[in-house]
Amino acid sequence: MSKSNAPILVVDDDPHILSFLSIYIEGAGYTPIQAKNGKEGFNSLLARDGKVAAIISDVDMPEMNGYALCKAVRSDENLREIPFVFVSALISLEERLKGYETGGDDYITKPLQGEEVVAKINHIIEKKIRHETLAGDLQASRNAALQAMSYTSNLGQILQFMKDAMQVFEFKSLAALFLGVTESMGLAVVVQFLAPEGALNYKKEGEVTPLEANVLELARDKSRIFDFGARTIFNYEDFSVLIKNMPLENKEKYGLLKDVLGNLCDALEVRVKGLLTHARVQAKEDVIKTVTEALQRIDQSYRDIQKLNMAALDETIRKMEDAMMGFGLTEQQEDTVRGIITYAKRRTTEAFEDGNSLYDEFDKIKTTLQGGLD
Repeated sequence: MSKSNAPILVVDDDPHILSFLSIYIEGAGYTPIQAKNGKEGFNSLLARDGKVAAIISDVDMPEMNGYALCKAVRSDENLREIPFVFVSALISLEERLKGYETGGDDYITKPLQGEEVVAKINHIIEKKIRHETLAGDLQASRNAALQAMSYTSNLGQILQFMKDAMQVFEFKSLAALFLGVTESMGLAVVVQFLAPEGALNYKKEGEVTPLEANVLELARDKSRIFDFGARTIFNYEDFSVLIKNMPLENKEKYGLLKDVLGNLCDALEVRVKGLLTHARVQAKEDVIKTVTEALQRIDQSYRDIQKLNMAALDETIRKMEDAMMGFGLTEQQEDTVRGIITYAKRRTTEAFEDGNSLYDEFDKIKTTLQGGLD
């Protein structure tokens, strides 16, 4: 409330006093609003929705006297805080007490003194201004305290989320933790993870609609925090979060929630990257396992073939020895045949021994794969 040109309701059935009060009120920088009795004054207040700085009212008036007007004002929720000053020629204690009981703030006795009228008006209006300022400061302090408490509580939830998130190793459980925190904040949320197998969409109740998933996909190239209507999207490298019911009507709460959600999403990002790293490591481990098992099978097959070939050669030599007994060959011819067979066996053995170098190549492959995993 400002004093400059502030409207003041003046109520009196005597036109001379009404004019006298109005002149001094206007001279003091206020705007007088005149009424001839309490009923007219009360209707004027209602018409102005109570937007007056003070009321100065005579006590003895027809239709509705000053006490009745004061009671009506104090009974109306929109009017009860307006300062009220009585004007009367009656100065008895009983009259003063009656004015006090009905809710009056001050009393001016007749005959009126213009300076006294202005001084009392200034006093009650300045008092009203101080009261409103203190009330505003008090409310601001309460709001700040409530915000601080709320923010502290939210930080506690974020810390607990970070602790719990380290105990989960798949996206469905991580989404459930995240959505539990946002639900406690009164928010309806959809979260979309960009996993190796594709986009994974989750919300607290029901299935994510194709439109919700599509909105998240299309908004991925927008800014980190993207507002549209009462909705906000938080975009990160590996996930996006859609808040469907941001409180636009409360700017302070809206701003506070953005800060809190930003911190919560930062915490979520840490665990998402951990899960993606774990998935990549697991995929490499699966590749190494598959290749190692294949190499082991090849190795065993090679050794089995080597044994079979050597056994076949030994059997061939034995049979040749037996057969040569009936061929009627000279000793020199038998030595020649034996030499050919022995040479073939030696060359076969050398070939298999050269094949042992494959084992070294297998070891190199395993070492390379394991190094890539690390």
